[in-house]
Amino acid sequence: MSIKRIVQVIVVFVLVFTSLAFTSNAAASGYCGSTYVVQRGDWLAKIARRCGVTLSQMYAANPGVGSRIYPGQVLNVPGGYYNYGYYYCGPAYSEYYGSYYVVCRGDTLSGIARYYGVSTSYLQGRNGIPNANRIYAGQFIYP
Repeated sequence: MSIKRIVQVIVVFVLVFTSLAFTSNAAASGYCGSTYVVQRGDWLAKIARRCGVTLSQMYAANPGVGSRIYPGQVLNVPGGYYNYGYYYCGPAYSEYYGSYYVVCRGDTLSGIARYYGVSTSYLQGRNGIPNANRIYAGQFIYP
């Protein structure tokens, strides 16, 4: 292999690695409040990254939680923070609005409907959504 080829491979590797590092740091910024409800497909490291805390902090705040977590489980989040441009997403509850769901990037209306045990058409009608394929991150969905 020539030196030119080795340099090209190294440059590509550095660019890919740098790209992934910046992407994961941007996605890590988020706000989760003092608790987080585990969603299907979540794992503890993913939740820690989303909430802006370390994995060891998540373990410390949730004694007895091993490597297995399950959907619906409520986890304590030790001092998650907010970074402008990112928002909390997932199921939530407030005394004023009641139960609601803030759409996350990559969510589908059918997935949210499955989470709540209702039909997609029910959510469409209840929330005035004309096209089930057109929901956006940050949108509030009321079950």
